[in-house]
Amino acid sequence: MIMHTLELDASSWRTAQDFRSALKAAIGAPDWHGEIAAAFLDSIFGGSMNAIKPPYVIKVVNTAHIAPELKELIRDFSSAIEETRARRLARIGEDVAVSLEIGN
Repeated sequence: MIMHTLELDASSWRTAQDFRSALKAAIGAPDWHGEIAAAFLDSIFGGSMNAIKPPYVIKVVNTAHIAPELKELIRDFSSAIEETRARRLARIGEDVAVSLEIGN
């Protein structure tokens, strides 16, 4: 399978909602998709509702200016992706190849 790269440009982000909106658009989530991290994890790892299917890497770029609390939220979500991927692999032996990287 081809590893897709989904690049999210944070240059205009000011709020967590900006990140969530960009993520929803990048993964092709439906309009009714939830806003909390668990909703994203469910749709990425267990659902077929998103237009983009794994494998993919989400790269957040142009983050130098964003607020520290927004950067922390993105880091926390990256960690949650890693943890969910590892748990799924250990539990059912399926590796859903998704990751989130944070650049400058």
